[in-house]
Amino acid sequence: MEASPWICHICDAKGSGESTACSRCYQVTCAAHLAHRSVYNPQSGLFELQPVCVACALNGEK
Repeated sequence: MEASPWICHICDAKGSGESTACSRCYQVTCAAHLAHRSVYNPQSGLFELQPVCVACALNGEK
């Protein structure tokens, strides 16, 4: 696999290789600004851990 460059949408930190995106806004986020939150899945009736960026966590976006 080829390393792909990416930029964090919060702090503009640059990275290469595999990136991680927020499960709410779908933007690439560095590990420093990404937390795993418990989110309810209505289809399964269970709570799942999903990566959520700091901006979405503060804004309460769904």
